Amino acid sequence: MSPLLITFLHHQYPSNNLVVQKSILLLVAISFNTILVAQKSNDNFSGKWKTEGDVIIEITKSGSSFNGKPSNKNVFILKDLTFTNGKWIGVLTNPQKNISANCEAYLDVNRIKFVAKKGIIKKEIYWTKENRS
Repeated sequence: MSPLLITFLHHQYPSNNLVVQKSILLLVAISFNTILVAQKSNDNFSGKWKTEGDVIIEITKSGSSFNGKPSNKNVFILKDLTFTNGKWIGVLTNPQKNISANCEAYLDVNRIKFVAKKGIIKKEIYWTKENRS
């Protein structure tokens, strides 16, 4: 941690308020982590990904967007994932429940985090990179 930040915290918050100092440090750490996982227009989602339900989804690029479907089915689970206004935006579908929701995707090497939103409901969904062919 930066000596300047430590000095600032000690000056602003005396050592008897250690909880406040730790809370501020945690917020700073989270802020830096958010900056490090920023979305980029050249992110490549192509490949095979395992859902939380152990279904393998194959994502392919079509023009400037990505689409994903199970290898053995002709139904899209991920549609039109496109980089817009600094974010990866698309639509996730649950074919068993016949529900579609807008989503934002975050790529982190071997994992995709989707934040799906339908009305006031929001859900995080994670897919993991499948290493076998």
